[in-house]
Amino acid sequence: MMAKKATFTHEQVAAVSVLLREPQHRARRLLAANQRWLAELEHRHDQWQPERALRRHVARLRFPQRSPLLELLGEDPRPRIVTSYHFGDYVYGLNLLAASIGSRAKLRYLVRAPGSAAHFANMKRAFGERAPDPAAQLLAREACAETLLPLLRRDGTQFVTFCDPEKPLGARVQVGFLHRAAWFSRAPALLGLTNRIPLLPVINWFDGSHEHVVLGEQIEPERLADESLAEAVQRITAELVRFFEPFFRSNPEQWRHLPSLPLYFLPAETAGAMQQPEESHASAKQDTATARPLRR
Repeated sequence: MMAKKATFTHEQVAAVSVLLREPQHRARRLLAANQRWLAELEHRHDQWQPERALRRHVARLRFPQRSPLLELLGEDPRPRIVTSYHFGDYVYGLNLLAASIGSRAKLRYLVRAPGSAAHFANMKRAFGERAPDPAAQLLAREACAETLLPLLRRDGTQFVTFCDPEKPLGARVQVGFLHRAAWFSRAPALLGLTNRIPLLPVINWFDGSHEHVVLGEQIEPERLADESLAEAVQRITAELVRFFEPFFRSNPEQWRHLPSLPLYFLPAETAGAMQQPEESHASAKQDTATARPLRR
């Protein structure tokens, strides 16, 4: 499969170079590698895959924290928000997580557009009957308090939301990222705090040989003493971004939104005016709105 020829403006390369503290030739190579990475992701997610290719790819997936996660689900059946980023092979990684929990819990997630038939056929052949089916999807345009609240209050529900959409559902909040003030979606933290359900960070990344699913520490939906709701949202969002940052620093080309990195350092109104037209590919649109460690 041939990837599109990389085309980046001088301004885009210069901005990424400054933000990553890399020379411009290195920034250009990272952007080109990111474009190739995304082309492979799109093909693997929503194009029908031969059985041999699926078996080969699934064999590269690693999830060593499966047992601690099952223990957590058994001890703490509360609903929770599984917070992730569009990083690594997040689609196969999250499907592996769903297949791993099996009947212990029910995974649901918001999408801007439904997944393709080929996508669900691939997931079912890759992970069997435990892979999420189309019923696990909730269309973002149909999401409201009446549809979300029953899910967020039902024991066992694992509600997947992404922390890094370029066009978040709702406002953004300012946090530290790459030694600068950046803006990320406040929706995950706000959902957890207002519904009093914990957040569990998860990320997927490729080490050159294997795809890894990595869990962070569960974050309880509690305010600190004399902390306002806005301050708690900012603090928890900052925790989520700190979990993500080391993975991004090590492998920036694996973040879907690397080409849009400068937008995360602009105020919401400025970033909105500079955003590119929304992609049409379904797999690109899965986003929304006392710490308990998991052994690694």
